[in-house]
Amino acid sequence: MNYKILIDIKHPAQLNLFKGLALELKNKGWTVLICYLDRGKLPAIIKREYIDFELISVGSSQGTKWSIFWDGNVKRASKFIHLIQKHKFNICIAASSAPLALACKLTKTPIIQFYDDPERKRINKINAFLSDRLFFPEIVEKNRKIDTFNCLKEWSYLSPKRFSPNVKALHNYGLKPYGYVFVREVSNKSFNYFNQEDAIICCFSEQISKKLPIILSLEDKNIQTKFPRNWIPLVEPVDDIHSLMYYSKLVISSGDSMAREGAMLGVPSIYTGIREMKANKILINQGVLKHLPGDTAVPRINYIIEASNDLELQLKFRENLVNEWDDMVDFMEQKIIEFKK
Repeated sequence: MNYKILIDIKHPAQLNLFKGLALELKNKGWTVLICYLDRGKLPAIIKREYIDFELISVGSSQGTKWSIFWDGNVKRASKFIHLIQKHKFNICIAASSAPLALACKLTKTPIIQFYDDPERKRINKINAFLSDRLFFPEIVEKNRKIDTFNCLKEWSYLSPKRFSPNVKALHNYGLKPYGYVFVREVSNKSFNYFNQEDAIICCFSEQISKKLPIILSLEDKNIQTKFPRNWIPLVEPVDDIHSLMYYSKLVISSGDSMAREGAMLGVPSIYTGIREMKANKILINQGVLKHLPGDTAVPRINYIIEASNDLELQLKFRENLVNEWDDMVDFMEQKIIEFKK
């Protein structure tokens, strides 16, 4: 039997989350359809990263609340219904996609979702009602619809089993391993960050030590000129961004996803945004991530820049995670196979 699966991707982090899974299933004979939200740089990135898959743009988002509701939810649900009726999928997969879950509910198509943000209680209740199963890290209580995995979703592409750093990624920027700082500034135009001050790191960037080069990953390129002129902007498309993070001395991010990524790579990481997240606390308790909103992060940033490197600690930390955590790709595939049976 030719099994068919639809995977919905609406954020770059979800692109990475499902890439290994998509490849595993494709190699085992599944027909894999990748649907994506037309939002920011996501279409260009997904066309580069999922080159061997059938891709379909489903809905869009212009950053306004109305566009998120109408284009990113109502229109998406309608198109998902059409796609499911056309292709007769055996199962659908997503990370908090209420439009897809609604389409699956109406077409009686199985859907399971993998997510890491229990703080978004309203949308999680909707997804739990519409979906067959919802999986979170071990930071929630299990029930009939909700189960857990023992890791964080970024582990699906950052585990040593899935990711090997390449020092050549530094050459285009003239950087030396562990001799620079990686900064990620997110835009507050996405739903998760509407209540967050825009350009958080930019506001205190002049207070950061100038002892080391700083490379800058910007979601909104329009604010690039507001940062110190000696900061090095990453050129899109960025090749091997996780190697750039891995070999940095420090990761600073106003978005929670990249802050966790840096921490899972064993790099001292600081999250400067406003969101209080249980997923972050897993890494905060491990001592590799700090949540320091706004300019309260400056003293810690400058302390780490001045401190000596501990490369052995990085390797040991990642080895410990391999021994302690689930392999996220294997976990997702197992749940899909179990549900199919």
